[in-house]
Amino acid sequence: MTTYFSRLKLNVQQPLKLKDITYKFVVTNNATKKKTTFEGRFDDQGLTGWTEIYNLNTTLIYEVYLRGEILQKIAVKAYSDKKTHSTFTIKTTTEITKNVKENIKEIYLNDGEVAWYLIKKTETMHDWAKRVFKKPLIASDWDILKANNPHIPNMAPIRLLTPGMVVVLSNSTTAKELPQYKKDAQQAQSNLDQMKKDKDFDAEFFAQNYEFFYDALNDSRTEITNTNVFEQNNDHPLVQPFNNPENDSGAAWGAIAKGGIDGVLSFADGTTQKIHKIHGEIALKLAEERKKKSSLANPKKFKEFRQKYAYLYDELDRESAKRILKWDQSIKTNNMRRIVSQSSLARGANYKGGIKEYVKKMSELGKMSKAIKGGGYLFLALDIYNAGDAIANAKPEEKTRTTVVETSKIAGGLTGAAIGGFIVITVASGGTSLIVLGVAAGASALLGWGFSEGAGWAAGEGYDFFNK
Repeated sequence: MTTYFSRLKLNVQQPLKLKDITYKFVVTNNATKKKTTFEGRFDDQGLTGWTEIYNLNTTLIYEVYLRGEILQKIAVKAYSDKKTHSTFTIKTTTEITKNVKENIKEIYLNDGEVAWYLIKKTETMHDWAKRVFKKPLIASDWDILKANNPHIPNMAPIRLLTPGMVVVLSNSTTAKELPQYKKDAQQAQSNLDQMKKDKDFDAEFFAQNYEFFYDALNDSRTEITNTNVFEQNNDHPLVQPFNNPENDSGAAWGAIAKGGIDGVLSFADGTTQKIHKIHGEIALKLAEERKKKSSLANPKKFKEFRQKYAYLYDELDRESAKRILKWDQSIKTNNMRRIVSQSSLARGANYKGGIKEYVKKMSELGKMSKAIKGGGYLFLALDIYNAGDAIANAKPEEKTRTTVVETSKIAGGLTGAAIGGFIVITVASGGTSLIVLGVAAGASALLGWGFSEGAGWAAGEGYDFFNK
């Protein structure tokens, strides 16, 4: 039996690189149609290995792949000795097919944009990359990742990424902003290493809820207490627990949905607006009862107050059964979406202050997450409207109800705290997710069960003023 030989030398033009390209050599017996496939990579000279061919009644095709997608099919011949081989050049300046052209442009878009990614669960870089990037990473991609992330030593597909870590993303290693990003990423890693020395710090809980805690920290009215106001102030008119089970996936539950690790926890605006309105109306009714010197404003008569305004509490309960917390999953950069999955949260410089804000506030936010994970209760003010604009733009029939929300903002202090509506949140059973417990007035006010005369009067006056 005569033996023949086949080999291919491939030449490529920039921006293609031989190390990023793989091939499948498909040998088809023309008589039986049976196919035999050999897989491999090109060496530094662009050569494949030699393949022995025992039957010339065959079709020999090299399928050349880039990022798992076929780039070119090349028909070759078998030769009687190893002195001759086939040669082919892929010219990237020629539009081979529309898909190939788009693929090359997508991969090699050197726009200079830099983004950062916050790791929220422990996983290998291989699993992370499969989930985050649109297409499989090639050798050049790994080279760029390694160069842009010196704070992650021994980077490889099997390298574990852990919650709180930062990965710098870019299409190149020469983007103008990269030096500062590298510096910030290194500082973030140092901060994280220090935070993890505290045995009570939960990095996964911190990272999973970072954006939520960041927004809370930026509101000066945010309060944290270790006291469950729903137990201490069970009958208080401005305390309404939400009796939703913790495994309720739709209502007040802040657990990450399956496959939803790339998300940011936030409030569902429509539901929280309605809750805030209703709670504001209850506060107004309480202020009106105090202004009339009604016995219903007496703490001993709070149950009767609830009975009189049961329709408001029923409405509040109905709203609480709807989705309160949601997970936003959308890319936050512009051009990076060409290489990053649309659902991956690659962050630009302006998203929640960027990586600089993460470095600056991660220690303080770590303490907040530790307090809540330890059983603390987080009070978040929900101001949905600006007082003047909301009422001025409301339809005549809506002015009264719109004003209800604003009167709670105009009010004075309840022993120094705002009377406005607060969503109360704590850690759920299991210790990894957040759950909304209910709505209340400010924690420091409720813990003292106190209303100031000035607060009740201001709320009533505000209502009267806006209805003139």
